[in-house]
Amino acid sequence: MVQENKHEVRQQLLSKLEELTRRDSREELIRERCNDPMDQMQNRFEMDLTISVINNDWVTRKAVETALKLLEIDEYGICQDCGAEINPKRLEAIPWTTLCVYCQDEYDCSGVAAGRPSYSRAA
Repeated sequence: MVQENKHEVRQQLLSKLEELTRRDSREELIRERCNDPMDQMQNRFEMDLTISVINNDWVTRKAVETALKLLEIDEYGICQDCGAEINPKRLEAIPWTTLCVYCQDEYDCSGVAAGRPSYSRAA
């Protein structure tokens, strides 16, 4: 299935990579210093949110890069944990995924996702 539309998948992944490259949230980290405690709280909240977005973009970028490498070595669409074929509908929804639904659920529930991320397992 993947071999048939390898070019299309590559284009989707490259498009996502370009989108992530274009979006630069670092400018939002620059804040004016203020003395009002409520403004400080609001600034802190906005900074935390921006950092979360930057982190998520970085993790997604690494996952897209991993998916592109897997596509090159003809392992795209194969679960990196159990070796089963990833459902085509899942790949259609999240082209950079490297785990089947079952293994992704196990990964999410194990608490590993809360610790250091494994970029080959992202998404």
